[in-house]
Parts: sequence; C-alpha cells; structure tokens
Amino acid sequence: MSGTPTTFGSYSTTEVAGLPATNGPSGRKPGSGRSDLPVDGGVNGEMDELARDAVADIEDYWSAQFPQSFDGKQFAPVKRLISYDSAGPGTQLCGENTAGLTNAFYCPSEDVVAWDRGQLLPRLNASFGPMSVVTVLAHEMGHAVQTRAATVTRDDPVIVQEQQADCFAGAYFRHVAEGSSKYFQISTGQGLNQAMGVLNYIRDAPGETDFTGADAHGSAFDRVSAFQFGFSDGPRRCAQMTRDEVRARTTQFRFWKQQQEQDLPVDRRSLDAVSDSLHEVFRDTGAAPPKIVAGTQACGARKATTPAAFCPETNTISLDIPELQRIATPPRKGSASGYGDFAAYAQVASRYALSVQQSAGLRLDDAQAGLRTACMVGAWSGLLVEDPIGRRNPVGKLRIAPGDVDEGVAALLGDDSLIAANVNGDQVPAGFARVEAFRIGFQQGLNPCTTKYAD
Repeated sequence: MSGTPTTFGSYSTTEVAGLPATNGPSGRKPGSGRSDLPVDGGVNGEMDELARDAVADIEDYWSAQFPQSFDGKQFAPVKRLISYDSAGPGTQLCGENTAGLTNAFYCPSEDVVAWDRGQLLPRLNASFGPMSVVTVLAHEMGHAVQTRAATVTRDDPVIVQEQQADCFAGAYFRHVAEGSSKYFQISTGQGLNQAMGVLNYIRDAPGETDFTGADAHGSAFDRVSAFQFGFSDGPRRCAQMTRDEVRARTTQFRFWKQQQEQDLPVDRRSLDAVSDSLHEVFRDTGAAPPKIVAGTQACGARKATTPAAFCPETNTISLDIPELQRIATPPRKGSASGYGDFAAYAQVASRYALSVQQSAGLRLDDAQAGLRTACMVGAWSGLLVEDPIGRRNPVGKLRIAPGDVDEGVAALLGDDSLIAANVNGDQVPAGFARVEAFRIGFQQGLNPCTTKYAD
C-alpha cells in the first residue's frame, strides 16, 4: 500500500490514515468498462452491473492482498453470484426464501454471495450513492475472506464475524482510495463519509441485541471503528479481532436500566446535569468552568457559532435552545428532524472542551483544535457509559446508553456539527478523521487528546 498510516505520533489534519484528505468524485471510474462475471438470476440492470463490478473489483484486491496477509495462501473467488428481487416470487436460497428478504449476504455452506436488486441495492444507491452498494458487498466478501483465512471459529460470537467483515471492507476501501481500483474511485472526504454512513444506517438498533446475540452486527460506533481499523492498518489488523479484542471495546451490550433508553429533554434541568457532568470529568485539568447561558451573547467581533458558542474573552458558552431541541429530536423517516439528544448535548460539550483547551494555553482556531475537541468530547462520553460487562466505572450521575454514542457518530459524519469543530465552527473535511478523534478519546481517555492532536 502506498499510503503511510499515522498510527503513532500525532495525527494529521490534512490526511486520512496517511492519504491526502480530499473531496472529489466517488463512484465508477470513467471508462472503466464492465466485468464479465456470471450472475445467476440477474437481469443485467444498473444494480446488477454495479454489484457484479463491485465483486470483481473486490476479488481482484483479495487475489493480490490475500497471500501477503495470510502466509502466502491463495485467494479463491466465490463459486456463485446470485441476484434476486425481494419483491418478486420467492425462491429457496441457502435455506431461506427470498420473498421479502431485503438483504445482501454470503452463504458459507454454498460459497455464494447474493443480493437483492429489487429493493435493497436501489434504496442504498438512492440514499448514499453507488459506493454504498460497494460497501455492502465488500462487507459480504469479507465473510468469504474469513472462511478462506479461517480467522473465526464456531465458538466466536456473530459480532466478531461481523466486525472482521467490516474491517476487511475498510481494507479494500483503502485500495480504492489509493487509486488502485479498476472500476471505482472514492474521495477521502465526502466519499468515505458516505461509505461509513452506510454502516451507521445498517447498524443494530439500540438495545436490540447484545455482544453475544445471534444476529448482532454491532452498533454504528463499533462498525465504523472496525472499518477504520481495516482502512488504517490493513487485513492483518482485522484478523486480530478476536472475541476478547471485540469484547474489550464494544458498545454492543444491553443496558442496566430501562430508563437509559429515554431521551433527555433539552431544558434547564438537563443542561444543569450536563454541566455538572462536564465539571466532574474535567475537574482534574484545573480549568475554571465556563459560564453557560441561554441566548446569543456578544463576543467582540467574533461571529457566534450555532447551536452553541464559546467566547474565549469571557469564558462563556451561549446556547441556542430551540436549535439544540431540534438537533435532539430523534431522526424519523420523511422529517427534517435531528440526530438525538446526545448529539445535541455533545455540541455543548464541544464548547466546554474549548474552554479547557484555552486554560491549557492551546490554540482554539486551527484544525487541530477541532480534532482535539472531538477527542475530548469522546473522552467525556466514554466516562458516562454504564457498562454491564464491567470494564468502566462511570463518573458522576449522568449516564448515556450505547445508542447515544451512535447519535454522536451520525452527527460527526454530517457537515453541520460542532462536535469536531474549532472555536469558529470549522471542522476538517474528512469525517473519517472526526470519528477517529472521537473514538480515540472514548476508548483511551483524555491524555491522547493533547498528545495526538498537539498544535
């Protein structure tokens, strides 16, 4: 691989795992032609052609990469590709009837990759663009890689298999981002944002299953993290995703208390609870807590950011309550709602993080400040998760549930969030870097935020 991962030392604000952070075209390469892989049941429409080319490209990648990653072993293409329409008459496929089966999957017993050309692929393509289809098929081909490399056992929870497949998909996307794909191209900015957005879209619903669940695929946070590990570190990192490794970092667990699933309304009482939590988490930094007020406050010539603004001169955070309430509205189909309550309060936490940085004498107006902010919000978040697995000791009285963390990931992949923004509201273009910074804080705590994202 030509890129230089930035695993050690400081993280660059102009790179994504060693590749330049760019916004540009994502999708088919102009003039790339079409593959001739046989597809059973296909109708040679747009979705079948896209899926066929995706599998051909992914198999080309693994044919070259597999021997390097797995002790010289050769990669064998899957035996069959099958296209079906879930809205049409059902047929038996790998023990399931395809009627109503809105899915794409790998069937190890028959070594088959299948996809729903009628409902699933058009829906993904319409919502996220053609590279979303490639993302899903790269994940399914990741399961084929598992089978050939024997990186999982029958005793491993399903979530371990799914995390590895997401990771293998990330490794393939590194190949595409480097310009080495025959059929596809992707930008490391908006392009990767959309690919990771697909993983957020198809995540397990909060509380739906736990780490050991038979259908557990992972939370959005878990899935995006696995994708990033593959993109940054390659297939060998994916093979290291064992039961113990996934268990140590997963947020995929059931909650201690049913009330953890309840949203926290944006009101004075809740804001006070969030403020108290931030005071508690950042107390050891020695920073003087900022004043938090409702409504727009003058701050010299500085333009206020929304829905929250930090004024360095007065150490004050001012809040646009109606906008915070909009962001806190859970997403619903067909409505212009927000991300959820945690995404709203994480905006407040981001401005608080700027106050802590100012106390430490750090710059607030550059790109590093934005990523440092995301990392510090992640560190705060990680200390509020009440974890039945018993790894964490939550700080203070405020608690967040795993689904709340997914709301933060969704906001970080958007273009309108302050979670990874500097004092002027500017954030680096690559959602990959924003989520990575948040993840580092969440999993490793506050220390890396100032060492990895130093001025």
